[in-house]
Amino acid sequence: MAAGSRLGTASIVLGTGLVLAVAACRSGPHEETAPPAKASTQGWGEEQRLSWYQGTQGSRLMPLSWAQALEQAGGNQLFFTPEHLATYRFVPLEKSVAKLPIGFAIDQQDDSKLTFSKLRWYQGQPANERWVGLNCSACHTAQITHQGQTMTIDGGPSLVDFQAFIEGVDSAMASTQNDPAKWDRFAAKVLAGKDNAQNRAALKTSFDSLVAWYKDNARLNDTPLRYGYGRLDAFGHIFNKVAQLAVYGTRVRATPNAADAPVSYPFLWNIFRQNKLQWNGIVEAKRLNLGKGYLDYGALGRNTGEVIGVFGDVDIVANSNKMGFPSSIEASNLDRLENVLRKLEPPKWPESLGALNQDRIKAGGALFQNKGCAGCHQIEAPGTSIYQVHMIPLTRDSQKQENRNNTDPWMACNAISYTSNTGKLEGQPENYFRGDPLEKNEPLATMLSTTVIGTLVGKWKQILSTAADIFIGTEKLPRVVGAGTEVSPAERKAGRLEQCFNSKNPLFAYKARPLDGIWATAPYLHNGSVPTLYDLLLPPEKRPASFNVGTREFDPAKVGYRTGADAAGNGFTFTASGDGNSNRGHDYNVGGLSEEERLALLEFLKTL
Repeated sequence: MAAGSRLGTASIVLGTGLVLAVAACRSGPHEETAPPAKASTQGWGEEQRLSWYQGTQGSRLMPLSWAQALEQAGGNQLFFTPEHLATYRFVPLEKSVAKLPIGFAIDQQDDSKLTFSKLRWYQGQPANERWVGLNCSACHTAQITHQGQTMTIDGGPSLVDFQAFIEGVDSAMASTQNDPAKWDRFAAKVLAGKDNAQNRAALKTSFDSLVAWYKDNARLNDTPLRYGYGRLDAFGHIFNKVAQLAVYGTRVRATPNAADAPVSYPFLWNIFRQNKLQWNGIVEAKRLNLGKGYLDYGALGRNTGEVIGVFGDVDIVANSNKMGFPSSIEASNLDRLENVLRKLEPPKWPESLGALNQDRIKAGGALFQNKGCAGCHQIEAPGTSIYQVHMIPLTRDSQKQENRNNTDPWMACNAISYTSNTGKLEGQPENYFRGDPLEKNEPLATMLSTTVIGTLVGKWKQILSTAADIFIGTEKLPRVVGAGTEVSPAERKAGRLEQCFNSKNPLFAYKARPLDGIWATAPYLHNGSVPTLYDLLLPPEKRPASFNVGTREFDPAKVGYRTGADAAGNGFTFTASGDGNSNRGHDYNVGGLSEEERLALLEFLKTL
């Protein structure tokens, strides 16, 4: 069957989520310091919060002992320190068990059936070395500062510069590999107490193996586009990781698909109630009622995809015997983390940001209804029931003029048009158990779905145990520990967009998200191309063509982060031009608003 011909809902129900964070200029991230943070409770207790910050999902970036010894490129200062990681906008965590920021989690499990992370570097080494990785809170924890006060907003969009972070890790590892003095210091720390020639040789072999893995991953994701703070092409990274895992151990090279469609991190409160998740609605809510609760297996699939994208290890077995794919994914902890997340409440506008104008709120509420905002961004009553979100198709007319309300199309287009070599997935039914067998080249969305299902099948014991706990009402916190004529890349990209507009695929669309807590989720639009809510209420042609980003200093008047070059931490200039960076769309005749109407609507949005 031809690639791209079977992107139905069934093939991607178990799609993906994303963790990752964001990029900065190539010269490196800008330093930022902030006063101690206050945490809004948002319905959580301290124990829930700390388990959310540190619970393992099975992410494996590198062995913990390596991280503790790795130096920054170009110097001898350690890389994995809270101070250095803060330059990438990871949020410090005073009570971290590993002395690392929010979102860094320690993983410890039997690696005997894993792939790239099954490494040995000293004689007598056990199969359960501790690794450090990330969890969802790394990319979904926000901080804002105003007049010297800092507030942590759990579940909010992070400013983490993941692109620069990964480049920094890669550079640190490459310099350690190539600098004899740096290597000597690294090996001495990692092998302390067991430093001998045999172990050093083993360490070198394992270290080179992991460097090669990340070098190939960088090849697959490579793009000249710089995301800037607060954005990430999560789908691009996840898709390329699936492609990489699918050919692991073979002579086939994965097909690169540029990770060139960054989006803003979605906020996470109340997402368990939405029938469609991700900006393009590729993941559906799926629940299985079990006695005193329910198993959210849609979330299990979404979060499994997320972990695969963020250093998860999956052994994709060719011609699987229906027992699933061995993996590092911690299915039980994924459910526990999701359970904690269900209790997270939207943040309320704090008094410290200024009193709200009640007259404007009343006028803004009427405008929200009368100007059509509520038609897409419905306001749901509290509860736990699933509600329908509104999907906005990306369209153009017979003259190929795009709808003025279309926002940048590339995230949605890449998600339905990217393909790769299937490698060891070739011949596997597209839904793992049933469906057409995968051919040599397939849509990456289909490959992801097959991989996710196979991974979850491989975790059937954990899922059964979790289901039993749910049935009897036991609640546990997360555990912490190409044929044809060659054409240019630009022509190929233009052709893919043409196919996307002509496809009538329901996934070529973006979700009109509910707006609860929207004041705390800058920058705006799905790709983070508009700095403040006030700017979003301007006609597209009057929105900032460029703005500075990276600070956590909040502007309560415009509702977003300050964009001035003098704001502490603003180390990247976002320019709203080019594919993936467009700030057009979401017009809806906002140019017809008077300034007072615009301010009233803005005031109302602060209350949601």
